[in-house]
Amino acid sequence: MTVAERAAACAREHGLVPGMRRRKDSFEEGDQVWAVFDRDDHPRFDDAVRLCERNGVGVARSDPCFELWLILHERDYDRACTRRDVQRELASLRPEYDRGGAKTPNCDELMRHVEEAERRAKAQLQRREREGAPHGNPSTTAGRLTRAIRKADAAARPRD
Repeated sequence: MTVAERAAACAREHGLVPGMRRRKDSFEEGDQVWAVFDRDDHPRFDDAVRLCERNGVGVARSDPCFELWLILHERDYDRACTRRDVQRELASLRPEYDRGGAKTPNCDELMRHVEEAERRAKAQLQRREREGAPHGNPSTTAGRLTRAIRKADAAARPRD
């Protein structure tokens, strides 16, 4: 089962599909299901996005790969590229990132720049829109997911 299929099944199971009657279970009002995936060379990428969207699943997609999102924490990156180009660039910015190994950047450091990355990703998406290639290379919607997480966190905090 693919990431998109699992996410769609989870959304259906918990009554999160638009127009579906909500089941009473551990999911709270406002809960969301998200799928995170790369375009890379996946031939069914667009089908996966459509499946998620039909089932009320948020999509954090990156073209060509997720590492683009990590670069945007450091700086703009706006040239057509391959996955290897992006991985090389990230390795030059984040020495702890090993594209041939664990691929684990310093997340504490990245979190300090998440809002900058969100702004850069949004501007990048707007440029792709103007070019007539929404979600084209390079682009990422990962910032939509991080904004949704921060919004949910803020809503869950007790108000003084």
